[in-house]
Amino acid sequence: MNLNDLARVHDDELDGEPAGQVSGAVAQALLASITSEPSGSMTSEPSGRNEKSRIKRLRGPVPWLASAATLAAAVALVAALVTVPDGQEPAPSPVATSPGEQGSARHILLAAATAAAKSPASGSYWRTTTISGMDAVSPDHGYVIRRTGSKDEWLARRHGGQSWWIDQYLGAKPLTRQDQEAWRKAGSPTRWTFPVDTTGYVGVNSGEVVRAGAEEKRATRLRGKWKNSGGSLVKELIGWEEIRRIPSGDRELRAYLERRITAEAKGDYGQDPQWRESALSGACMEIVFGLPVSPAVRASAYRILAGMPRMKSLGRMKDPLGRVGEAIGYQVDPRHEEAPYNVVQIIDPLTGLPLAQSSTTTVKLTGGRTAKATSFVAYQWMGWTDEEPPLPPERD
Repeated sequence: MNLNDLARVHDDELDGEPAGQVSGAVAQALLASITSEPSGSMTSEPSGRNEKSRIKRLRGPVPWLASAATLAAAVALVAALVTVPDGQEPAPSPVATSPGEQGSARHILLAAATAAAKSPASGSYWRTTTISGMDAVSPDHGYVIRRTGSKDEWLARRHGGQSWWIDQYLGAKPLTRQDQEAWRKAGSPTRWTFPVDTTGYVGVNSGEVVRAGAEEKRATRLRGKWKNSGGSLVKELIGWEEIRRIPSGDRELRAYLERRITAEAKGDYGQDPQWRESALSGACMEIVFGLPVSPAVRASAYRILAGMPRMKSLGRMKDPLGRVGEAIGYQVDPRHEEAPYNVVQIIDPLTGLPLAQSSTTTVKLTGGRTAKATSFVAYQWMGWTDEEPPLPPERD
């Protein structure tokens, strides 16, 4: 079945269908092509080994990236966990497509909606496993550094159940060969201390210290507002009872999300149609890329995105882990930023699985050089599981 055929299948025709899973052939094809923070998944060293500092997003933050800590990736639909090969520099890259092969963004998203509507919907935990990356300009503005980290998130569905984050900082290094040359000229540092005033920088916090070396996995017990939470929506944590009440019809879901967006709007942003559309697409991305909603709600979120004219098909593209999917994207022009940034989402429309999402902007370096700085999240697992979290020795 091709993309156009999948897109023509309406949600009403799926009523009563059993939950589907990726076929062996699809899983094998996906894994054969394979080459997280998420907010809080990568660590810095402001005042000690165990003290973590959340990495600031690229200036002009993307709504879905703000909640990447709650994005999910799933065990039920992917046959095996993948890893980034040593020395790889993850970066989305286009794949050649034949004339007429590239589908429209609308058809790609509608095809994904059809597949998502048949995904499994039961389990003890909603699990996320991601690899994430965040580029930063070096303190001397001479080159770009890429930090990567992994996150395995287990959200307990049972009331009072214990949820966990299992994080690992995977290290930092100069991004490209040109960056490596500039890094060597700067003395090949293995840690970078950033100023309090980070004007002109991306991807770092005020006074942050970034280290090149990787760290051991660490499990964090979720407490406080995260207790009995299934993730976030419109940048606010949302409980399991509220998640179950999210409506599944396209119109009903859109109205529900717009009410939440209006309630969260600050200043004059709520009156700006462009901002509201951006906020709506961001909320749909929070659902599509990880909130443990019903398959019908996820399918509706895909269909809402399919109706947004700014979504453009970018053709087949490799994600940061080397897997090939269909890419859609759009450009964001922030009100108070020096440069716009491009948002890209890569999905597998035949399974409804998200593969990766990223935002890229242009940064200025010394000597008049410009470079691309990217923030990305790549999804390795997604969905429900009855397994228990594999907790490492280091935990809170």
